Amino acid sequence: MPPTEPLLQQARAAAAQGRPAPQPPELFNGPRSLRLHGERRALLLCLLSAPLTIALIGLVFKSVTISDIVLLVVAGMVYVSLSRGRLLGSSVRIHERQLPELHRIVDSVARRLGIVPPQIFVRDDPFVPIAAVGIGEPYALMLSSQYLEHLRPGELRFLVARELAHIAAGHTRYTSLLSVSGRENAVVALIFGAWLRRAEFTADRVGLLCSESLSDAIDAIAITTFHVIGRRIDVAQLADQRREIERQPTLRMGQWTSGTPYAVNRIEELHAFSKSELAQFWFGELNRPRPVVSEEVQPMTTHEVVVRSDCAPNTRRALAFAIDFTIVALILNTLIETSPQMRTTAQILKDSSATPLLKWFASHGLAVNISGLSLETIFGFFVYCTILVALAGQTMGMMVAELRVVTTRFGQVGIGRSIFRYIVASLSIAIFPIAMLGLLFRVHPHDRLSGTRVVRSRTLAGTR
Repeated sequence: MPPTEPLLQQARAAAAQGRPAPQPPELFNGPRSLRLHGERRALLLCLLSAPLTIALIGLVFKSVTISDIVLLVVAGMVYVSLSRGRLLGSSVRIHERQLPELHRIVDSVARRLGIVPPQIFVRDDPFVPIAAVGIGEPYALMLSSQYLEHLRPGELRFLVARELAHIAAGHTRYTSLLSVSGRENAVVALIFGAWLRRAEFTADRVGLLCSESLSDAIDAIAITTFHVIGRRIDVAQLADQRREIERQPTLRMGQWTSGTPYAVNRIEELHAFSKSELAQFWFGELNRPRPVVSEEVQPMTTHEVVVRSDCAPNTRRALAFAIDFTIVALILNTLIETSPQMRTTAQILKDSSATPLLKWFASHGLAVNISGLSLETIFGFFVYCTILVALAGQTMGMMVAELRVVTTRFGQVGIGRSIFRYIVASLSIAIFPIAMLGLLFRVHPHDRLSGTRVVRSRTLAGTR
């Protein structure tokens, strides 16, 4: 068990000397980063190898394609954007007057990690004990009522700290898209499992640092893994099972279909980390008095309206556009391949059985090409961008490029303004010189006319 009491005394002494507490980014960056070694590299490798992995999965499961994965991610982004309303409608929101003891735990851990406390909801979920979701502020922390009544305060603190660590480390932005409900997905685990498992080890480290003892952390893993019988299990005996797994490589392959490491590996990793010099350092640092992090964080800008310096550079916008256009092309390709009703313009015009009316629509609508782009693609791109910007404030490409669409006063873009924005954008593309001229400015013509701006996500930190 980590010697927390001497470290607490050292932390109080350091606080008395007035030494500053570390800022949140230092938790996961720099030489004393709490990230498991190789976590970021694993994410990059998973992204680069995703097409090959999906192709191999497709050899076994013929229906799984890259387009299916893209559709899953896009659907996840929309689902996450709508999830807050679903939680408010079907869950219990926790605050100072509703389960205040739970609210105090979350607020205390968030203060210790230096992040804005997420919104807390309790739902009836027999499968997922706790999960954090969201692609930006405000994040939501979802707890299962069925597990909540079996957890002691110290165990609950470990689990809460793990999820807040995912938020602070940036994991939640991606895991919310890969698994919008927090549940296991074997296909996603095969593609991104190498990173997901490392991210879980990272979160376990932070959970231990915010716990009162190592035994609380281990008991929390036992309860969430084995549910009711978790307290009747001799955790020490699990070490024998881990040694058996280590002796037989084929037994380790079962972990490949899960985004969560084996429980026996998590417990062993916590034991090793608790004895490390890194753990000793952070036990002291995180036990210093921390300032209250208000839910109403001041914006990074000192003005109420978006100015030119807030707007995103054209290089980032070009990157987002390229990603989004690729996604739309894959979606349309999937629809055309899987639906007999979805046919390209050329197919309709060549089809002798097509009715004259259908051919007329094709020749006067779908047959139109602008700079080599079919109207099907432009319309699909229009719908894709309009819906995601209205619901989430950003498309998938914008999320990767860390961009958001806001009003001129940093407000949320509604559905009406989003539709108007992309109507104007489509017209500016049709009039090619206007589109090219707009690239010379940070505020493009369709942004100026629709009263919207594309800004970097970090500019919006805490503006909600």
